[in-house]
Amino acid sequence: MHWIDPDHLPVKRGTLARFVANGHGAIDGMLLTDGTEIHTPPHLSVALARAIKPGSRVEVRGVTVRGADLIVAVAIDPSKGKRILDEGPHQGGHPEKPHDDDERWGYEGRIERRLHGPKGQVHGVLLDDGIVIRVPPHAAHALNRLLAVGKRVAVEGRWLDTPHGPVLSADAIGPREDALEPMPKKPKH
Repeated sequence: MHWIDPDHLPVKRGTLARFVANGHGAIDGMLLTDGTEIHTPPHLSVALARAIKPGSRVEVRGVTVRGADLIVAVAIDPSKGKRILDEGPHQGGHPEKPHDDDERWGYEGRIERRLHGPKGQVHGVLLDDGIVIRVPPHAAHALNRLLAVGKRVAVEGRWLDTPHGPVLSADAIGPREDALEPMPKKPKH
């Protein structure tokens, strides 16, 4: 969001509880201790990990998304250090794709919260044991009832250990391990 002047945006102050990693291992979000979800672009992943640690105080300037309890960060000011500003992706700024030999896993757990993309679309969940489950946004819409907070969910997919916690990119999902179904197909427009 390099075209938005962050100094004219509202400020959210809080303490970092944890980073949220995407299926490539890059940071694409933060959860504050008060429950606020902050979306950050993956190209800021390295800068965020260097400047902020869980327990650190931060000030986030960003845009609130309609229909989701989410702030899309434009600038993050760590309590110590310089501002991390979203200037847009740069050459070579994209995270590496995961290797084809990443492990496949099945996993079950209880949903603690939904996780959102920059437009407020659900693109995963955080389980109560800290595991992040990623699903494609089109599938999340079709799976709305299954991905409800408090429900148990079973998934199968590609497991990735990251410095910010494990991420499982699901390609099959269901209410139980014996009731898994492939992810819904992306609708054709």
